[in-house]
Amino acid sequence: MIRLDKRGRRIGYNWWREYNTDLLSCAAAAWEKDCEAEALGYATETAEYEAAHPRPNLRQFLETNAGMSRGEAA
Repeated sequence: MIRLDKRGRRIGYNWWREYNTDLLSCAAAAWEKDCEAEALGYATETAEYEAAHPRPNLRQFLETNAGMSRGEAA
């Protein structure tokens, strides 16, 4: 059962969280594809690639997009 507030909006839905997690998912998939193309699955080469190109994380997206609904994002 979907819970709604008095304005008819779904309770529990957070567009900002969804937006940032979708961005993270796409960035992680692109990072993994690039890593696989360069490192060919070897552990040492994967570690070298990760040192040179850090894996994207959620904190980066949250900090980058903070304030975007108010027009404050960089």
